[in-house]
Amino acid sequence: MSEADPADAEARLAAREFFASALYMALVLLAVLVAVPTDSLPPDEEVAGLLVGSAIGLTLAHWLAFRLAAHLTVEGGFAAESAAREAGAQVAGGVAVAAIAALPFLLLDGEAALNGSLVLLAALPAVTGMAIARLRGRSWLSSLVTGAVVLTLAVVVVLVKASVGH
Repeated sequence: MSEADPADAEARLAAREFFASALYMALVLLAVLVAVPTDSLPPDEEVAGLLVGSAIGLTLAHWLAFRLAAHLTVEGGFAAESAAREAGAQVAGGVAVAAIAALPFLLLDGEAALNGSLVLLAALPAVTGMAIARLRGRSWLSSLVTGAVVLTLAVVVVLVKASVGH
């Protein structure tokens, strides 16, 4: 398929929406986990439920906002196949990250679970930055530096969000 192929363009758009939602959810959940003092966390299973529940709530809020925006901007509104595909990709991206974030709390205990979740969530933007650099033809060293820069930016975003509240 060429870039001019409409099916290819729609697939790229759906992929973009999936990754944008996943990265957004990773940053939000990171900020939540950083903001809550370790000694204030509920039991691990409850944390897993809170992460998944919060992510589902945020994803549904985003879906509703997307649906309303689609009615305003897409001929045929949300019923247009492309708008429905984009919304589905957004929901899938958010829910996938919620599952990744919750998994350590189901497999590990206490601080190990928290640290595991933080590492997994922080890895998502870093690995994405590195992958983008590799896709652009950069060397492995340059790609690793790009990943580190993206990780640094993600940490700054999370710290700002955590310091001003959710």
